[in-house]
Amino acid sequence: MIQVFSNSLGKDELAALAPVFESKWIGLGKASKLFEEELGKKLGSKRVLLTDSCTSALFLAVRILGIGPGDEVIIPSVNFIGTANAVISSGAKPVFVDVDTRYFNILPEEIERARTKKTKAVLLLHYGGHPCDMEKIYTAAKGLYIIEDNANSPFSKYKEKSCGTLGNVGCFSFDAMKILCTGNGGALCLGSDELYDKAVGLRYFGLKKKKQSGIDSFKENQKRWWEIELDSASGRFVTCDIISAIGRIQLKKVDEFIKRRKEIWNIYQKELNGLPWLITPPEPLANTESSYYFYWLKVPGGKRDAFARYLVENGVYCTFRYFPLHLIRYYGSKETLKNSELINEEAIDIPLHQNLTGRDVEIIISAVKKFI
Repeated sequence: MIQVFSNSLGKDELAALAPVFESKWIGLGKASKLFEEELGKKLGSKRVLLTDSCTSALFLAVRILGIGPGDEVIIPSVNFIGTANAVISSGAKPVFVDVDTRYFNILPEEIERARTKKTKAVLLLHYGGHPCDMEKIYTAAKGLYIIEDNANSPFSKYKEKSCGTLGNVGCFSFDAMKILCTGNGGALCLGSDELYDKAVGLRYFGLKKKKQSGIDSFKENQKRWWEIELDSASGRFVTCDIISAIGRIQLKKVDEFIKRRKEIWNIYQKELNGLPWLITPPEPLANTESSYYFYWLKVPGGKRDAFARYLVENGVYCTFRYFPLHLIRYYGSKETLKNSELINEEAIDIPLHQNLTGRDVEIIISAVKKFI
């Protein structure tokens, strides 16, 4: 079975773990600090904090921005459940809105339609690595916080600026299915020093920024360096040097990963465009660069499910990311979002990752073409 997702972990990453193990300190330490600095340099931001997952980053994002009971957060329905769960956990209300039928990204006019006096933020996704049309979003979301769920687009760019740095808070994922893979892990990118300082405390139990370690207190000549004080009550969302050591190696390789993904994307576009029963995805918007996380196809006429099963039965795994949030009964949404619902019936994601061989790509294309 050809996988939808894959990673490129190997001997280099294993070798990077040896110094961490030898140090006898595997928690948040030197490797994590270096990974934050190196990731920030690549993203063009000095305010990057590593977390244990993108979900933790999302949960922290809503708290950092002071989102709570009585507030509303606008979220595109084609998105991951972690976004809605983060909003609900704060006591706020997620408001699901529609996406466009080509890029599957949030429609700016939907922000204008859905915003009320209670709206505090827009939590958007750059679907499949393709950046949203941010200028239109800035206009529609004027006066609101912008949170980027950047799990799909860690190194995509909008007008030469990295996705994840385009709003007030950006949330990144390095889990087992992501382009830069550390097995688990994530990151926050903060848009101001004030937000960064809040994030530092909330990331680690709510401890004061400079009092998160007994060593910090000892260096400040505190007589009882084990005594602590809190700024707030929070959880533990930090990463560790094992994950960070792997991340530093992956960061050096990620441009090659994306280069290969783009090559495969271009082959798909050349070979699959023009099939009368199939709709291929659009190219990235002008003045943007994609990280090519997903390659999605649309099969109209009620044949998508049969197409998906056919691919799997012929050794090509496929799936659809993401099941529309407004259709999940638990969230209790009463919205009718025509585009999201149409996408849910027509779209499917096929394999796109750097480990696909030329033969794998041939098999996938052949299977698609032979369906009808």
